[in-house]
Amino acid sequence: MRKTNLLHKILILTSFSTFIFSVSCKKDELSSKELLVFIHGEYGSLDNSIVVPFVHTPVSVLGNTMLSVKASATRAVVADVNVTMTPDTGHVASFNKQNNTGFLALPAASFRIVNSSRHKITAGNLMSDSMQLEILTPETLNDPRGYLLPVTITAIDGQDKGVQISSNQATVYVKVTYAFNNIVSTQTPLTGTLATRTAWSVSVSNTTSGALGPAMIDGSNSTAWRSSNTSSAAKWAVVNMGSQQTIKGFQMLPDYVTTTENATQMTVSTSTDNVNWIVQGIWKGTGPATGSTAASPDIKGINFIAPVQAQYFRFDITAWVSGSRAGIGEVYVVQ
Repeated sequence: MRKTNLLHKILILTSFSTFIFSVSCKKDELSSKELLVFIHGEYGSLDNSIVVPFVHTPVSVLGNTMLSVKASATRAVVADVNVTMTPDTGHVASFNKQNNTGFLALPAASFRIVNSSRHKITAGNLMSDSMQLEILTPETLNDPRGYLLPVTITAIDGQDKGVQISSNQATVYVKVTYAFNNIVSTQTPLTGTLATRTAWSVSVSNTTSGALGPAMIDGSNSTAWRSSNTSSAAKWAVVNMGSQQTIKGFQMLPDYVTTTENATQMTVSTSTDNVNWIVQGIWKGTGPATGSTAASPDIKGINFIAPVQAQYFRFDITAWVSGSRAGIGEVYVVQ
């Protein structure tokens, strides 16, 4: 009888141990199945992208030609995991369709992988070493639509059980963007010959009574064009010089009727026909200096890196000191 009871206890203990071991194995395996490897875009990206911006000027191309791409895991790996990441422009069309964009595929001759496509997430870590990409010919990448280089995880291997490629974040999209800028970053006015303004005319987005567009070229520092008193309304002015001229920049006198109305940021565009426009760049400056007056104005310079030939010059004011109106006192051209 005692032998039977003892045998029964042994069977119970064995069954319980087997159950615990079975549950433990299933739990570990489940944890392993949750291990996904993926590539994420830059912080805040809604389309899993990394932006590589280049600014083209008439004399140079500005931007960082080196880029790092890393693979990540959803948890620290318990054993090394090797990850192969491969550029694949086959994803460009689907990205454009999904995001309503028009990126061109980044030409193969314009980039290279500096080190290797195969990288490792070492045991105990969440992130792999970097794949280094280099943009080789940024000066040729001048289409305003921009360029796209998808980089995809194409293979993984390792001893961490259950590791797999993410089904929805296996590709990061490298956006190589183009922008043109012909505006000098400083607001110091150029010196030189000021063009005559007798043939000029001005059109503006909207006005305040008694402060119309022609006040910008009336020769008085005490008058100004002032926009409507609606903060959300467009604020722009177009100067028509009467004929095509080659100019180096503008001297702009502040609106001293109300100094808070002066622009701190403007998009400057040029045209030969008042229909087709070329954006020359974005001017950024400050309001008039404290103590300056209409009699002793703080003249702002909007200067071109390379001289521009055009008849029409448009100033879209996108930021100003404060309030709801924007204004300009006088505009002169430096030839």
